[in-house]
Amino acid sequence: MALSTEEINKVVNRFAIKFKGWAEANRSTPLNPITKQRTGVSQYPEYWDGYNYAAKMYDSILPHTRPDVYPEHLLSVRAPNQTDVQAQYIKANYKPTTLSVFEDFKSTVSRAFADQNWSIKYFPEADERFGDDTFQRFVNEEIEKFGSVEAFVKTMLPTLKLVDPNGIIAIEPEDVETVLSDDDDSEVISNDLLKPMPHYYSCKSIVGQKFGEYYLVITDDYSSVKNGSKMEKSGIVLELYDNMNIWKIYQTGKKSEMEFSEPVLYFAHNLGYVPCHKLQGMPQLINGEICFQSPFITAVPFLDQVVLDESYLQISKATSAFPFMVALGEVCDFHDREGNKCVDGQIFDPINGGYRTCPSCSGGGLKSRFSPTGMLLIKPKTSVSDGDSGISGEYLKFVSPPMDTLNFLRVEIDAQMRKARSILHLPSSDSSVGVGEGVTATGSLNKMRSLYAFLKPISDQLFSLYEFILVTTGKMRYGELFGGVTLVYPTTFDISTPSDYLAVIGEGITAGVPPSVTFSNVYNYIKAIHYTDEETSAIYDLIIHSDELLLMSSADIAARVANGTVEKWQDVLHFSAPQLVMELIRNYIPTEDAPKFTDLPLQEQVVALRNIAAEKVRVQLDPIQQAQRDLLNGIA
Repeated sequence: MALSTEEINKVVNRFAIKFKGWAEANRSTPLNPITKQRTGVSQYPEYWDGYNYAAKMYDSILPHTRPDVYPEHLLSVRAPNQTDVQAQYIKANYKPTTLSVFEDFKSTVSRAFADQNWSIKYFPEADERFGDDTFQRFVNEEIEKFGSVEAFVKTMLPTLKLVDPNGIIAIEPEDVETVLSDDDDSEVISNDLLKPMPHYYSCKSIVGQKFGEYYLVITDDYSSVKNGSKMEKSGIVLELYDNMNIWKIYQTGKKSEMEFSEPVLYFAHNLGYVPCHKLQGMPQLINGEICFQSPFITAVPFLDQVVLDESYLQISKATSAFPFMVALGEVCDFHDREGNKCVDGQIFDPINGGYRTCPSCSGGGLKSRFSPTGMLLIKPKTSVSDGDSGISGEYLKFVSPPMDTLNFLRVEIDAQMRKARSILHLPSSDSSVGVGEGVTATGSLNKMRSLYAFLKPISDQLFSLYEFILVTTGKMRYGELFGGVTLVYPTTFDISTPSDYLAVIGEGITAGVPPSVTFSNVYNYIKAIHYTDEETSAIYDLIIHSDELLLMSSADIAARVANGTVEKWQDVLHFSAPQLVMELIRNYIPTEDAPKFTDLPLQEQVVALRNIAAEKVRVQLDPIQQAQRDLLNGIA
């Protein structure tokens, strides 16, 4: 059921009351000097059950995803024995060293969008009056800022989902013509080929919700309100989405009073469901309300520790990593104008009484033995003095504090980074582990299964949101004439590294598994190496399909050639396949249907490669014997 005007007013008033109550509590409650928080006051108003949970999670993740966000919640409280100057130094020299973990995780999640993993099919609208203005063309060419829905989904959704699972994607028409209704002053929309666009609202912007029934959000627009004695454009503009309509509500009157206008109908979408979709994660129940937990949040405690340890390491380096110079000095023999002598850095003042600091040695009692060029001057031995020859120690040396603390922090940082990457199933590198399960085929397969189980729910939610955007956009633009779309979700992911495949291949050969089983892993290994190079991938795809001896060792091939079970041209193909393919590519005459050799049908390429291998050995055989073998092997 669509919300009535009275129900909308209640939702808006609930938002205003909660905000004013929270603001008043923050003004009247003393500030804790250590935590800088109000005792007994939540960090945010609890606009809906789980709002604080969602907003705090968003704030804790954000510093690890954006270089411009300073982790104030971590570094605002000084560590024990830390001075104000040190705290300021940490803030001024903060570096976001944990961004790489999020980028790696986002890239891993984005593997779901590899072209071979999914497919989409559009169906035409059931009305010829639209002509060439099809849904497929609209979603692939006219989406603001991104060009297409696919680009929006691929570039934005993984980041938004991992950072803010409780945010929403709302579908709302742009550039619509509005007219006044005859019945009242509310605005209605002409429904002629609207341009629905996806909009993102963070969990902090959602100030009222009932999951799946309505969402009240703060927009980026502003209304005119009175601030002091002046009118200014700084008032809040709200939008409310329910299952039939989109409403706008404007702040009016004094800015501090949080008063709002009657809801204005912006657009009657009549979909029967709310045109908003949560970005989703792992579902949680908070007082009966559904909230979502980001999969990235499990790594945040470890990354927070990295940020803290990095800050301590930087300040420790600044205060203790620089050595102190220890050198010889001479007793200060300064005399002032009155003849008063420096004694241990102090000069007695008989006129005014008491002592004053010696201006020559600044109270140190010693003067420097360094020359203007920075050279330490040593007193020579004379007939009346031993000079510095009697000194048994060093004339000049550097003293540095122990590095144990710095080394400990480095070890801690590395350990916490490894934990964060491990919990997200991210390898630290592509090199094989030296010991343990990681170097075995079983270990590689277990790792792949774990990563697959971790990625599959995330992928399904991303494509569920993709499908929602497409279907809602189509229905909002074409209504009942919308032809529809079929989106096939990914079921496989390219999640294994080349070293994973090598481990499986090596253990399979050692165990003596059938070549047909090893073949698929060799094929996947080659694809993993050349997955970004289409031409190289096509060449190796041809070799794999042409070389029947691909999985045989050199000794086995030699033995089979000797006893006649393997033809000589097969031996040539096995050991010279790349060179033969390159020769075919060089000698190929382009056609309109196949500009390049690799554009030919695969079967034609296979025949051509086998023929050129046979040609290389043809001259070595007796003509009659050659003809017999050609007939036997079916070589053209």
